Amino acid sequence: MSDQGARAQRRTEDGWWGRVYQGPTGALPDTPDAGPGEGSVDDWFDSVASIVAPEDGGGTAAGTPEAVTPPPAAPPAPPAPEVAEVAEVAEVVEVVEVVEVTAVADPAPTITIPAQPVAQRPPSYGPEPTLLPAAVPERITAVVPDTVLEGAQYPGFTLRAASVRGDSPRHRGEPRTDALLVTRFGEAPDGLLLAVLGGRARIPADPRAEPDPERQLTDDTIRQACAHLAEAIGRSHAELAADLREGARDRLRYGLQRLTARAAVGLRALAPEAGSLHCLLVPLDPAAGHRAAFGLGPGGLYLLRAGHWIDAYAARLLHHPDGPGEAPEPRPFRFRLVPAGPGDILLLCSPGLAEPIAGEPAVAQFLATHWAHPHPPGTVDFLRQAQVRAKGFAEDRTAVALWTD
Repeated sequence: MSDQGARAQRRTEDGWWGRVYQGPTGALPDTPDAGPGEGSVDDWFDSVASIVAPEDGGGTAAGTPEAVTPPPAAPPAPPAPEVAEVAEVAEVVEVVEVVEVTAVADPAPTITIPAQPVAQRPPSYGPEPTLLPAAVPERITAVVPDTVLEGAQYPGFTLRAASVRGDSPRHRGEPRTDALLVTRFGEAPDGLLLAVLGGRARIPADPRAEPDPERQLTDDTIRQACAHLAEAIGRSHAELAADLREGARDRLRYGLQRLTARAAVGLRALAPEAGSLHCLLVPLDPAAGHRAAFGLGPGGLYLLRAGHWIDAYAARLLHHPDGPGEAPEPRPFRFRLVPAGPGDILLLCSPGLAEPIAGEPAVAQFLATHWAHPHPPGTVDFLRQAQVRAKGFAEDRTAVALWTD
């Protein structure tokens, strides 16, 4: 086994990971206000996450909304136990037969995915791809597939990831601009799994203006930014895994902020909000109790605990019964160290999915219903569920979900 993660090497002043922390936080490009401040946001998140304890959900059906929970069977009538027993057996046999037929045809949780929308208003576009993007012979290797699907399972967690072209780009014949990179560096206990999401921000433009190719963010730039960030993390994955094991919040925040700013130089060269870059880090050590998520630009980090969605970046409950609260202004660099709780589901996603989860309660409820089961969905089912449709949300979607055992 490599000694890359040895404690004696990790804390040396001339180590690469140690040099990442040199310089004040305010000197970073595009991150003037990304310092930890008084730590109030972290305290808010800890407070919000503790409201719904992991034990309440138990990682099982307790996180499932009451609307889909079958009512308890009525007790048999005392005067005629024989008749009641026969009736109960008949009901059980009938239910088993229905379940078997449904399972062979199509599992019930996926029959409305993605053809039928969950919201009241129907989407403007069809659920299936229409036009293929045009290709250039000289750049045939740059062709981007419509859909990318990833999955992994390690002791303590299961990961599902997907990136799919939106209904609107499919209708217009445009390529998928979201990027997804999922990989692993090293082996446990110093190994690290990471998922990097990149995308092009939807900036309102003057429809009368002529498009300027030099001012347009290319798909290659987005994917290069994802690769640069993954490469930088891979060079110090053992040190990062040790910091995650220790829960070194401030050290991780400072170092990952610098790595992200360097990787996103080309991504944000045209405009500060031209693109987004987010990453999820998961240690392979089963004893490590934290995951880290961070990034620049639009995107969402949500925690599903006991059937309730928490906006982890903003440290607030989504779809509160008292009405939606005012969302805080996002910082240029967003970071969250999330303690892993049994039954928790952590979701990092691009704006194409983050916006409908936050803006359409039916979408959030749909995903909570299908994901709060004892077992994570398969990769194909996860793709179908991530494509849940609602009017007004037709852009590319990229999602990385982590189920904690």
